[in-house]
Amino acid sequence: MLPAGFFFIFVLSGNLNAQKYFSITPGIKYAYRTITYLQLDKAQQILDSLKIAEPGNMLIYHIENYIDFYRIFINEDEDEFEKLRNNKDYRIEKIESGDKDSPYYQFSKAEITLQWAIVRLKFGENAKAAFEVRSAFKALKKNQKKFPGFVANYKSLSVIHALTGTLTGLNKTIFTTITGIDGTIKQGASEIKKLIEYTKNNYFLFKDESYTIASFIAFHLENDKEKAWKLINEANLDIKNSPLACFVLANMAQKTGKNEFAIKILENKPNNPGQLSFYYLDYMLGKSLLYKSDRMAYYYLKRFVDNFNGINYIKDAYLKLAWFELIVNNDEKAYWQNIAKCISEGASIVDEDKTAKKVAFKSVLPNPVLLKARLLYDGSYYDDAYSVLIKNKKLCLNSYTNRLEFNYRMGRVLQALNNYDEAIKYFENAVKTGEGTNSHFVCNSLLQMGVIYEKLSKYKQAKKYYKNCLDIDSDEYKNSIHQKAKAGLIRIKH
Repeated sequence: MLPAGFFFIFVLSGNLNAQKYFSITPGIKYAYRTITYLQLDKAQQILDSLKIAEPGNMLIYHIENYIDFYRIFINEDEDEFEKLRNNKDYRIEKIESGDKDSPYYQFSKAEITLQWAIVRLKFGENAKAAFEVRSAFKALKKNQKKFPGFVANYKSLSVIHALTGTLTGLNKTIFTTITGIDGTIKQGASEIKKLIEYTKNNYFLFKDESYTIASFIAFHLENDKEKAWKLINEANLDIKNSPLACFVLANMAQKTGKNEFAIKILENKPNNPGQLSFYYLDYMLGKSLLYKSDRMAYYYLKRFVDNFNGINYIKDAYLKLAWFELIVNNDEKAYWQNIAKCISEGASIVDEDKTAKKVAFKSVLPNPVLLKARLLYDGSYYDDAYSVLIKNKKLCLNSYTNRLEFNYRMGRVLQALNNYDEAIKYFENAVKTGEGTNSHFVCNSLLQMGVIYEKLSKYKQAKKYYKNCLDIDSDEYKNSIHQKAKAGLIRIKH
């Protein structure tokens, strides 16, 4: 016969299990790490086991949402999106049954909501995404008020505040009125800095995400490449095991002029058992190899378009394949075959695909010299790009379009080589050549002159060129160029 004490312990343990709490247990850490390795089926098995072993731990549903998020974000499969979309409401309901006095109560709801907002943007559900961003922001602000010392709030608040800070004038007034969200780049940078400092002396499950956000804000919004690269290296990302870490580090390496390092990372990306295929890494590697006219570029770009079932970056990949055929194989027939694919395949949602589509529809064979210089510049091979342009200058001045692009390309190369006086001359020539047009060469030339003058602390001139940039309705890359100009105006204002 069992002692009475046993029943007391049994009932007590049952009551404890019935309580809904939020706890970062070893099982939670293991599941999250497995997700970052993109072993999503294995991670689901771990979480299913935790639902039995830790039935009251509502943090399970927060971590579980990462599985859907990465599966949808990486695969871009609309049927999969439709199949999984109801999981959001189910997980929010589970979390709402948890301990409302835990700082993770509102935080987990906000993070899940933001993740679904991001994937909705992939499928054009912009209105729903905006509503979810507003909902997440309200939850985070409520949590911050109740738990001011809970620094995890800054993980997503920093992004929302910083991106809101890129809005100016009427756009910002309308956005703030509708959503109730306001903020500045400086505020976002300050918030993520507090979180980063916290992670240096304290365990934080989402440390790598925090460093990625900090690096993103530094590069894209503060225009500080050195800071961005330093931050992402401080994170000590696990590129041996995590494809996501490879993506983040290689992406920042490409953007900060370390193309050879990006190639090394991508060529040695992990291949874990049961890992979700991440074909976007092939696209990244193909681009990096194309910058230096490496023949393996074709293999990786082709592998991307042949295997990826999503809709984004397909057009741009076919454009890059066309460029490969022109500058490496000198094959105009193959160039036009890939241009035809660029028109017929993929979607036109992201800037890269929109631009690729416009280039394809122009049906104009690019100047091989200017194209070669552009790719060398994109790979940060600045001396080689300068040499190509100087040696072939006469071949680049035989038409209006070539003159415009030549001046812009030379301006960018000289800017990268820190020869600012000469760079400005070429940018001015580009603006003069393209006067009265909405060419992105003109728009970006104005932006880069603003960047140079800001760097030289000549803020009056910087302000002038940033504003002139915003007056141009750029035919390509408008969103990204204008966002950088707006960010520049905000920086010099402060």
